[in-house]
Amino acid sequence: MSTFEHTIEIAAPVDTVFAFDSDPENWPRTMSSLRDLEVVEETETGARIRAVYKLLGISQDVEMELSIVDPNEHLRILVDGSGMGGEINIHYSETDVGTEVVHEATYEFGDSLLESLFEPVATRYTNRQFRMHLQNSKDLIEAEAAVEEPAVA
Repeated sequence: MSTFEHTIEIAAPVDTVFAFDSDPENWPRTMSSLRDLEVVEETETGARIRAVYKLLGISQDVEMELSIVDPNEHLRILVDGSGMGGEINIHYSETDVGTEVVHEATYEFGDSLLESLFEPVATRYTNRQFRMHLQNSKDLIEAEAAVEEPAVA
């Protein structure tokens, strides 16, 4: 089992950051390994999603379930795919500058010999993808917030 935790501060209000992250249509914009994302069903607490996750050139079909645990505070995403599964918890809190985002992920890779040989490389790759996802989210949210702000005369 692999566990990742990354924290980033985004210069935007919590509700703006949470709204961006809780919209699955934004995920391929910030995570280059996520392709062909489709929201299959809206649920009471979020959505069920299908996508293709490209891991080191190997495409895997994944199903995800997004749950809004606490609005503007906590998202949970369950991931299930062939050879991998996991849980992602994202926590949001207000700071003097904007929003702190804490991204915690726990992943398990398959039990076959090939998958166990592949796991250390997949772990490093996935960890880097999560770190870049947060940085890309920060860049996009801050850029979009700057466009929306009226110019000061």
